Amino acid sequence: MVTWLHGLGSTRSTVLSSRSVVRGLFLLASLIILPAPAAAQSVPKEYQLRAVMLWRFAQFTEWPASAFESPESPLIIGVLGENPFGDAVRVAVKGETAHGRRIEVKYFRRFQNAVTGCHVLYISHSESGRLTDILAAIDRKPILTVSDIEGFAREGRGIVRFLPEQSRVAIRINVEAARAAHLVLDSRLLRLAEVVPSQ
Repeated sequence: MVTWLHGLGSTRSTVLSSRSVVRGLFLLASLIILPAPAAAQSVPKEYQLRAVMLWRFAQFTEWPASAFESPESPLIIGVLGENPFGDAVRVAVKGETAHGRRIEVKYFRRFQNAVTGCHVLYISHSESGRLTDILAAIDRKPILTVSDIEGFAREGRGIVRFLPEQSRVAIRINVEAARAAHLVLDSRLLRLAEVVPSQ
């Protein structure tokens, strides 16, 4: 398996130009995702890559034991709202594990159903109008929240935001929101992100 962004297996910090970052991200997407079923191939490569990143986030996040019913319980990646990934998330995690746990993918229309039993939760753009209510319901629960909604990681509760392609880095992480959710993020992940505090 190719190391995510070539940085999670290295202690070296490298600053890349936005053009080379984007080129590297999309090359990585093609290396990790493909070959994939036609349903996943029809998804834009940006979201194929982000599907892989959801799994990698799970690998580089530690949850409290209380977040799982038992040592054998799966780690659940959820997608809330309209699904931009197609089958790409399921393709990305097929046969993979995180912290020795098998990974399951679930899709939710109602955020009330997503706030229990979910460990990584991608919040779709379709939920922008309900974001305040969603984050309030999730507040302090051990759920790694991820979105590409504008301002997501600067609003006090959102943890990881996917940034636009032209950005120097691929993600922004709110470390205080992660701490409030009782999650520990690997330093190797933080080095690849724009790290911000809550405001």
